[in-house]
Amino acid sequence: MLEVEVRGPVGYVTISRPEVRNALGPEVVGAIAAGLDRMEGDTAVRAIVLTGSGKVFSAGADLSSMRKQGAGDAEDNRRNAFEMGRLFHRIYDFPKPVIARVPGPAIGGGVGLMTACDVIVAVESAFFSFSEVRLGIVPALISPFCIRRLGVATARRLFLTGERIPAPLAREIGLVDDVTSDADLDAGVNRVLDALLQGAPGALAAAKKLVSDVAHLSPKEALPYTADLLAKLRASEEASEGMTAFLEKRAPRWKASRG
Repeated sequence: MLEVEVRGPVGYVTISRPEVRNALGPEVVGAIAAGLDRMEGDTAVRAIVLTGSGKVFSAGADLSSMRKQGAGDAEDNRRNAFEMGRLFHRIYDFPKPVIARVPGPAIGGGVGLMTACDVIVAVESAFFSFSEVRLGIVPALISPFCIRRLGVATARRLFLTGERIPAPLAREIGLVDDVTSDADLDAGVNRVLDALLQGAPGALAAAKKLVSDVAHLSPKEALPYTADLLAKLRASEEASEGMTAFLEKRAPRWKASRG
């Protein structure tokens, strides 16, 4: 169901369920969470690539499993929904950069999985859809991440219509970051990785948290937090190394490459 591989400073997490278009059943959700736990504890891993096998990113929730849950015990049903939602938050708050490598369509929960990532690189043949209303449900768990990317008005339309969003349009509305040809997907992902691996590990984690913490503050409200953060980081070993390396015109010790 899941392939986890470390190649140098990059961890690759691949959903491998081609028979159900990489759908997200409870076992897959648990396996992805376990894979992330492993990657977080490995200091050699500096960035994560999350993808789906074949020509599909993820068709979303496993419908057979979802139907069983809906007909089962109410508390088990809620617990399962909570676990899936917690995975999205785990990715969003993960202290290392996470890139969604999107080789094809992402539907429903699959869109949520990719929008919880920091950077999304998709092939131009991919498409996306919030198809939940056509199944009698709503994109509840994924809504916080999708609305942040799309804005309220666009999210409302797409949540209601369930229409297909081709990759070029997805880029225009901010649902994905980069669109490549099918043949150039890995090259596009590697360009992002090469940029990320120049950053200091602690600074990258702090930058992710900074965006989350400051996004809903006014400039005046943000000032005490941001001043304290900058003062703390300026006194860190990473900052000392980074500034010294710049002045000495050399690479900092923490700079990594894909090999």
